[in-house]
Amino acid sequence: MALLTTDPSVARAELASKFSAHPGMLLQINRMKHAQVVVLCSLLRAERLTSAGNNIAADYEVLRLPAIVEILEKKYFIPVRHCNVNTTSSIARCATTQTSYIIERDVIELLLSDPESVFNEHKKCVSLREWEKKKKKTESLIKSYGGLAETLFSLTRHVYKDKMQSEEKLAELEEKFRDLLDELDDAS
Repeated sequence: MALLTTDPSVARAELASKFSAHPGMLLQINRMKHAQVVVLCSLLRAERLTSAGNNIAADYEVLRLPAIVEILEKKYFIPVRHCNVNTTSSIARCATTQTSYIIERDVIELLLSDPESVFNEHKKCVSLREWEKKKKKTESLIKSYGGLAETLFSLTRHVYKDKMQSEEKLAELEEKFRDLLDELDDAS
């Protein structure tokens, strides 16, 4: 498998011609770094990419591909499909999972015709995943500290630990939290 070696200026020109009717997308492309532009151009050609060193079927391999794909997904809201493949590691000779990345043909067509709708839809998906992660993290904190109040107190102490707050000040903050929680209980 060969490394992806498309020249960034060639990739930018190709993307500019594909998105000439969409000035918003052209602005996004101009903000992208060279590696991001090259990977996006390749994915829009319906090529399958994988990380350098992987031994799964793909058209090209790219150094630091997961980081580039994450930026394309979370910053530019371009939907990229992750395909996990169970295989054997070429170095350790043990079972492992490696990932290849593609953009589906129907998504490519939609991206070329109406990129804004694709971005908006993917932005909703990304926001929902981020919300779910934050929710799980909050639930985990609440579970480990025994309740919402105890979690807030612990976080407050953590935030103020470098600011050398006195015990009286921390107790005052804790009392304010308790008052807020009481008000919330009364309101519900």
